[in-house]
Order: sequence, then C-alpha cells, then structure tokens
Amino acid sequence: MNIRNCNFERWAENHSPEHKDRIFRELYPYAIFSKINFSEDKLGVEQKIQFNGIEYYSIIQKIELQENNRYRTLFKLSSKPKSNTQSWKNRNWDDRFQIVYSQNFDFITVFTKNEDPSKDYIKRFYKGNFQKLVANKSIPLSDLLFRTLTSTLSEDLFGKGDYYKEFELLKNGHRKLPRFKDFKIKQSNFFNPIFSQGRKLWICHSFNEEKAHRIGFYNANQCDELYVIFCNPTYTKHHRCKYPNVHIMSIYEFVAKKSEEIELTYLKQIRFLQNHLNEQEEYSEQELLKEINNPKLDSYEIYKSELMEALAIMRINPNSENQLFHYLTSMNLLNAWIGKAKKEKKDKLFSDMYFFKSYLAKTIEKLVSKDNFGAKIYLEKNLAMIELNGFQFSFHHIKMSDELNEYMNSNLNQKIEWSGQRLQPISSLLFRYSKERRKPVANNV
Repeated sequence: MNIRNCNFERWAENHSPEHKDRIFRELYPYAIFSKINFSEDKLGVEQKIQFNGIEYYSIIQKIELQENNRYRTLFKLSSKPKSNTQSWKNRNWDDRFQIVYSQNFDFITVFTKNEDPSKDYIKRFYKGNFQKLVANKSIPLSDLLFRTLTSTLSEDLFGKGDYYKEFELLKNGHRKLPRFKDFKIKQSNFFNPIFSQGRKLWICHSFNEEKAHRIGFYNANQCDELYVIFCNPTYTKHHRCKYPNVHIMSIYEFVAKKSEEIELTYLKQIRFLQNHLNEQEEYSEQELLKEINNPKLDSYEIYKSELMEALAIMRINPNSENQLFHYLTSMNLLNAWIGKAKKEKKDKLFSDMYFFKSYLAKTIEKLVSKDNFGAKIYLEKNLAMIELNGFQFSFHHIKMSDELNEYMNSNLNQKIEWSGQRLQPISSLLFRYSKERRKPVANNV
C-alpha cells in the first residue's frame, strides 16, 4: 500500500517552520517515496520504480509499529540514471530512510537512517573539499549549496533572522509601488524567503540573473527591503527591476558587501558554484607572469567561467590594491571578449554588453575622489588609462561625468606614456594572474 500525502507540503504542516533540517528535507524525492508499496508482504522485496525516465530501486528492511500506534519503516533507496543529463538534473540517491506514517498510511515524517548526506556535502563545501561534490554534482545539490551559502552570508551581514519563514502575499502589497504590467502577483498565496526579518527585510535567491529580476518584480511590494542574490549573470539586459530598496546582485557583490575578508573566505566556494560544481584549473602565479611578459600565442582563450565571474563583479567597489587589480583585469577581460565576439559577428546582442563601462566609470569616479590604492589614472576625452602593478589598462568610450571632467582638467591628471604592451590579447592570463595574487591572502583568513 502506498503512503498518502507523501510530499514536502505535508512534512511542512507537521513540523515547525524553524525546524533545523527543513532545507535538507525539502530535497527528498517525495514523488518516489509515494510510489513505494509499504505493505508488510513487500518486506525484503526489491521494488523497481520508473520516474522521469530514471530507474529507482527500493527495499523495505524493517517495519515497526510503535507505542504511539504509528509505523516507522526503514527502507533503502537507490537511483540509476541512464545519462549524464539525467544525473545533472536529478540528484543521485543511495541512502537508507526512516519514514513514519499512521495506521491509515497517512504520511507524518521522513528522515535518513544515518547522517543526512546533504549535511556531509555542506561540510565538504565549506572546507573547500569538492571531490565528492563533483562526483555527485546535480542541479538540486547546486541549489542546496547556493541557498546554504546565501543563508550564511545573510546572517553575517544582517544579524539574526528567520529562515524560510512563510509570509502571506498581500494583494495590495506591504508598500505602494507602481505595477509593472508584465509582472503580476502569481496565484500562490504564500512565499518563503531564504532569510527574513519580518517584512522589514527579505533575502531570496535565483541561480540566474534574469529570474532574479522577475523575483524582484513579483515581491518588491511585499517588504520594506528586498535582496535577490543570483549566481550567474546574463550577457544582455532585458527587464530590470529598479524599484527603491530592491537589490538584485550577484553572489560576488553580496559577499563583498561587508568586507574583503569575508569575500576572500568564500571566493573558492562561489567560483565552484558558478562553474556548475566543477573545480577550476590551478595556475602558477610565477608561470603566468612569465607568459604575460613573453606570450607564446597571439591571443588566449577566455573560459566561460572567467567571463561569468568578470560580469558578476563589475558592480563591486574595490577596497584594496589586490581587489582593484582583479577588478581591472576583469573589465579588461570583458572588453577583450566583447570586442572579439563583435568582430566575429557571433551575435549582435553582445555589443549590448558594453554597459559594463557605465559601472567602470563609477568606479573610476571613486578612485579619483577617494583612494586610488596606488594606481595612476589618466583621462583624455573619452579615454581612461589606469596603471597598476606595472600594467596599463585602457578603456575607450568612458562617459565623463562632472567629477571625471573636473579631474581631467586638474593638475592631478598626469599623462601616462603607453608602454606598448597590449593587454586584451592576454586578458585571460592577466585575469588568472590576479586571481592567484589573492590566494595567499585568502589562505590566511
């Protein structure tokens, strides 16, 4: 006999919102549990279940009627995906569970026999031990790690709050905002932000930037301040949520919000997430610098993971020399990639990516008005040259604000004689070099 109402919604009804393992239980394969026959005559019998093209195998190992007249049954569940695509889209299971249900086979709760594998994954994630995570990579696991990191950072930044607290979506909103015609409140009556402080602050997540803006449109009027954190940015800008007190930001920007120390603590984890649970190649700082000074190739490939990181950090305000250097190598990498894509006419939309220069202009404003971290800055018409650590970064078509014009016409604006080294062809080498320069600092945090 199958267990009735075996789903996370019923689990949530039977447990408090503050349950410490809520985030893990939400990921259980309830649809598979509901297809298992828990009759006593199935004890020790392997059951084969097919769901979404994947084969699952279950064996009931023990059925026990407890003193409270509830059944507690021990069973093992394993999955056998047929392709890498199935493995990526669906989490792999090879675990023993205990499920509790009434004599009428109404679902009450479920948990793993031993330590929940999700807890082990999270421990490994924070320690930077990714080998087992790579072997079991999937979208559900990626989402678990992303949500967990967002929760950790939320408490670091804002103090104590509630996790996954349920809020009723107010028809007229908590605050008045103009309604964007393409985004109306969904039929769902409730919403559970990852982190909240009443309706004063909500923090949500989305793996990609476009969906993050949709979440912003849907929920902007439900709280005083809303953060939606995304992992991977999009190449081009479509609908952008610009409501007051709504912050759509990359996980890089979010982690750097408080201090560079916190940013360095979690950079390895963020890069692992952004690279779809694949570890990035390690490089030698000395070998990179040697090849930068004597390139073996006319140009070097820019990896997608590098492009994603560069896009994700373009709104970060550098607060140290190393952070500024990495920021400049990132903007140089974007400049090089867009120029190459535009030249090869891969996609006309890529020309829209030059919007990064508006953020770059704001960063230059801060450098000339506050701390330049040892960088030399020269402005001429719409050209900006910045020299740091012996490298000269140049950017054309920079819109000159009043602050930049004031600097350009001052005695501080000293001309930089070009060294003759073109940085765009070696942009990926410089980017990797700047990453390696920050590693010793990160290891001492």
